[in-house]
Amino acid sequence: MARVYLSFLGTNDYLPCTYYFQEKEIQGIRFVQEATVSMNCRDWSSDDRILIFTTTEAEGKNWLDNGHTKNGERQQREGLDQSLKKLNLEVPIRNVLIPEGKSEAEIWEIFQVLFDNLQTNDQIVFDITHSFRSIPMLAMVVLNYAKVMKGINILGIYYGAFEILGSLKEAEKKPIEDRRVPIFDLTPFDSLLDWSLAIDRFLGSGDAIPIYALAKKEVSPLLKKSEGKDELAGDIKNLADTLKAFTQSLATCRCRDTARLSNQLRKLLKQCERNDLIKPLKPLLRKIDNRVSLFNGDDFQQGIQAAKWCLEHNLIQQGFTILEESLITHAITLAGFDPYIKVIREVAGQAMNIFSRNISEDRWKEPAVEHKEITNRFLEIFQFEPEIPKRFLSIVDKRNDLNHGGCREEPLAASIFLQSLGQLIDNVEKTILKAKTSIR
Repeated sequence: MARVYLSFLGTNDYLPCTYYFQEKEIQGIRFVQEATVSMNCRDWSSDDRILIFTTTEAEGKNWLDNGHTKNGERQQREGLDQSLKKLNLEVPIRNVLIPEGKSEAEIWEIFQVLFDNLQTNDQIVFDITHSFRSIPMLAMVVLNYAKVMKGINILGIYYGAFEILGSLKEAEKKPIEDRRVPIFDLTPFDSLLDWSLAIDRFLGSGDAIPIYALAKKEVSPLLKKSEGKDELAGDIKNLADTLKAFTQSLATCRCRDTARLSNQLRKLLKQCERNDLIKPLKPLLRKIDNRVSLFNGDDFQQGIQAAKWCLEHNLIQQGFTILEESLITHAITLAGFDPYIKVIREVAGQAMNIFSRNISEDRWKEPAVEHKEITNRFLEIFQFEPEIPKRFLSIVDKRNDLNHGGCREEPLAASIFLQSLGQLIDNVEKTILKAKTSIR
């Protein structure tokens, strides 16, 4: 795992300035890279790398010494190569040639050169100040591509805001002591991009692992530094932990946990809204809140929303399981029993089958036989609500086929499950909305 400093060098005749970042400043330097290298690379070793990308013209004018001419006379200018060598760093420094990017083919060549100079798990510091034309966008695309392909990580992105001095002519007129240029830390924008992708993946697939991993990476150092007292970092960590647990509860059909965790999520999202987050992150969190806020109401309504979530995120088997169990929960609630007692749930399922198939009492099986009073209570309910057992039977065969992996004489085609789950959810929801909840 090496640390790598990346920067581009242009062709301008750069003016000596004082570059400053927070409490640090470096006076009288022509190249912003001298400042950002000094800020980041002082303790780097021979295993790390500093890479300066230049065109052939930029190499001649600014990487090497005395590359500029004025009125036909060569100007005495120390190039960046010598300026960096004077820092006496242990880390090796290398100039990498790139084309000018005047055609689509050259832009792709730049992309490949950048990518080829990155290694697996590199930790990147990027000075974007002198990136020209399409390079800033291209470099960010390369870095994000390399995050996926090579597992790199961005340590910092910096920009020296020379334009704060005005035009080049205006800057030349200023005395050197007045040429003070701030260096901006743009790393939070890379972080925002990561958050955007992680939240988009969550909304699209229901997978909260990228959010969890990102939160852990970003807030763990803050919590360690503050000994757990950083309120914002704590809120983000708790949100990520709960979001991960929430999606795992859906993936494993933990219906009761889903209801509890959705309530926790809504509270944590409100807490994060009140904190001083990066402003663009707040709308992303609202997208999560809008989706999670649908999980409200009683256990049955929670179950319907969970089944819809599973359908939207291609958790088809989980969707059938949650839908069936939610319907059983509703029937038990109507009958006035505790819906989380195992034998009650078993009897409820048997009673739906007995009612729908008109099975005579002498053919009942355990545990319905042993609990006839409970069974008859369900049968009484179904006299008023016959659609409940009807919907149950429309689900149960498909759920059994799924749970047994289609290992039966006439397995259903995969397309049947995908096509039918949404309709089954709608049917069950409509059935329950019409249910006579006054029955006791």
